Amino acid sequence: MAIRYRKQYKTWQVYWRNPFTGRQESRSFQTQEEAEKENSLVAHRLRYEPESFRKREEKTEVDETSRTLEQVYIEYLTEKQFSKKHTGCHQGRMRYPLLAFGKKPVDEITQADLESVKTYYMTHSTNSQATIHGKLAALRTVMYYAARKGYCGPVTFPAIPGAHYKRFIPPTPEELSALFDAALPHIQRVIILGGYMGVRIGQCELFQLTWEDVDLRQCILRVHGSKKNANAPWREVPIRENLIPIFEAWRAEDMATGATHLVNFNGHAVQSIKKAWRTALRRAGITRHIRPYDLRHAFGTQLVAAGVDIGTVAHLMGHSNPTMLLTHYQYVMDAQKRNAVESLPSLSCMARLYGAKKGLTTG
Repeated sequence: MAIRYRKQYKTWQVYWRNPFTGRQESRSFQTQEEAEKENSLVAHRLRYEPESFRKREEKTEVDETSRTLEQVYIEYLTEKQFSKKHTGCHQGRMRYPLLAFGKKPVDEITQADLESVKTYYMTHSTNSQATIHGKLAALRTVMYYAARKGYCGPVTFPAIPGAHYKRFIPPTPEELSALFDAALPHIQRVIILGGYMGVRIGQCELFQLTWEDVDLRQCILRVHGSKKNANAPWREVPIRENLIPIFEAWRAEDMATGATHLVNFNGHAVQSIKKAWRTALRRAGITRHIRPYDLRHAFGTQLVAAGVDIGTVAHLMGHSNPTMLLTHYQYVMDAQKRNAVESLPSLSCMARLYGAKKGLTTG
């Protein structure tokens, strides 16, 4: 099983060997991305549902409305057409349910079966609660999909535990300065874009930024969203005034090398910064664990601590609503709430009442 590009036809071909006939089979696609998706689905079928490769005439008669969980899942993935990376993540989440009762018809999967998956994750898994939440949510989505298609009756899914994310302490301004001084040029760009503009670190946002997304006349960076907010496929983040000369210097450097991406190494787009990030931490003398993604948390923390309203912060960070901020930055807002209460004007009657009580006590 593999992918190859056929120059004469200008198509990408996925080919594999049928486990029953021993013959090679293939499908062609116009783009590499489509071929990679199909390759991932074929790999899943070969591993979990080899029966699907039997010729239709070789199969015994079965109820056409009956579907196993594996069959429903393959149909679900085919219909959704996720990216290769998303498909792999989703398959990882569904691994245990498919091993447990993937061959079982979905209309025979009981609530006890679903409860057993939840119990397994809660008692035998070493995953975090957020990961368990994601795995159960994936199974729930597939079961609801089966119900909508009429492959089973209404599904009553067990309550999914809340996703309590681990709280990380973002880098302080002092740590950011030390890290910036010790970092390579492309990591310095990551620090500014993540820590001072709130860009999500990774392929979803940061590594996709190109100079077409920068408008230095209006001092705006246009960030294409990570698909977490369907109502806002992109957002505009103002570039603060003292960063404009830095962006201009970056652009001059990249024009000389022909680089198109904001974060690049020797003119080439960057796919990962793990090694360079660890090196920068070591050179800066920072021993505690700080992730690149914590730069974005530092951005949100500093804005909240400065008293910026939560709606504006959520908009700048690309959140569809402030719920995520209220969850992750509650500890920052505690001091603000205390200051807000203390800022209320005192009532004169309260002062008189306090003085009267004090006099009674001392007399």
